[in-house]
Amino acid sequence: MSPQVAYGRRVRAGGALVAAAACLLAAARPLSAQGRLVGTRSASLGPVYETWSFADPVQQSTFDNAGNARVTGASQWSVPIGVVVPLGTRWSFDLSGAFASGQVDLEGTDPSLDTDGYALSGLTDVKLRLTGPLAGDNVLVTLGLNVPTGKTELDAEELSALRVLAAPALSFQTPALGTGLGGTTGIVLARQFGGWAWAFGASYEFRGKYNPVAALQAGAGQSDFNPGDGVHLSLGADGLLGSHGMTLGLSADVFTTDKLTFTGDGASAEQSVKLGPVFSADWQLRLATPRARELTLYAVDRYRSSFSQAGTAVEGSSGNYLDAGLRAVWGVSPSLGILTALNARHQTGLSVDNSLATAAVAGGGATLGLVLGRGGATVQPFLRAQAGQLDTGGDKTSITGLAGGVSVGATF
Repeated sequence: MSPQVAYGRRVRAGGALVAAAACLLAAARPLSAQGRLVGTRSASLGPVYETWSFADPVQQSTFDNAGNARVTGASQWSVPIGVVVPLGTRWSFDLSGAFASGQVDLEGTDPSLDTDGYALSGLTDVKLRLTGPLAGDNVLVTLGLNVPTGKTELDAEELSALRVLAAPALSFQTPALGTGLGGTTGIVLARQFGGWAWAFGASYEFRGKYNPVAALQAGAGQSDFNPGDGVHLSLGADGLLGSHGMTLGLSADVFTTDKLTFTGDGASAEQSVKLGPVFSADWQLRLATPRARELTLYAVDRYRSSFSQAGTAVEGSSGNYLDAGLRAVWGVSPSLGILTALNARHQTGLSVDNSLATAAVAGGGATLGLVLGRGGATVQPFLRAQAGQLDTGGDKTSITGLAGGVSVGATF
């Protein structure tokens, strides 16, 4: 596994920490706003199909770096599930996981594997989380466990697929299956000030060692990946601007060193990569209008500083990721709404190499769907179209994407 692939996987891990902090900020509001966290059971299922096509093939080095393959597109089916169960009146337990099946299409064949495509399928890790107040309503604690049910021992074809499916530029819903045993513990301090809810959160994430590659190639031996731990700090505020609601969030992630050790023929070699700090800013403006049940403007910007390899900063390994958009739900009847969304994104990627894992992308998309709800049950089918420009530093091409799925949920 190259440092760039490891980096791409931790890109998504950092995003998960940001999402967890956003949930904690919501939980830090007054008790009257916490109804969704306590006293209500819920379950959700959301199968999604996503596909990307490249106008021109994009060159990708083969698994053994002995040649090149030409990627023409990629697709993935994923079926995430989630369950939330209250424990008493103030604590909440939730579980999430998914099944995913991805395919990468090639022009011609991969000369090392003699195949015209790559596939990666299986279950993801199961994530467990316990959330509740530690002292009154102003101190919340969260304890999370990443149960290693997902596939981590990948063969050469599966790792080749992962290098494409995990690329941040393609933004697949389930970029990786297994990341090994891990856990998170966090605390949020919250209070009301000036009519706004303010929260400061801190969490610590640890990851256990696992074997990411079952067979590098004939006689290559074994590999052990020991991902570094992470510390996440966040500051958020939620309040009203006139009749409109606004949420602001600032966060920072700091990581320890990732280590990949290869062992074979009585010798071993180690690669070490330390990700640089990641800084994020999140903004949402919920507009109050009689014409829409929901009308939200949002923007998320994430800057990833350079990572270091063997103690030396790697040139071209910093990047910026910006997503912005508008989401609306238009009421048709008490039980039916029409979902519309527009989004734009610009990712600088990392110029450290010319692979899809570090590619830059600029583009946008539109989503159309329905929101149907009755008696605690919701069904939300949707279709999404996207287009943009992908640049690996070696190849530049137009890309088009389609996605469709349905989210089914119930509270009881």
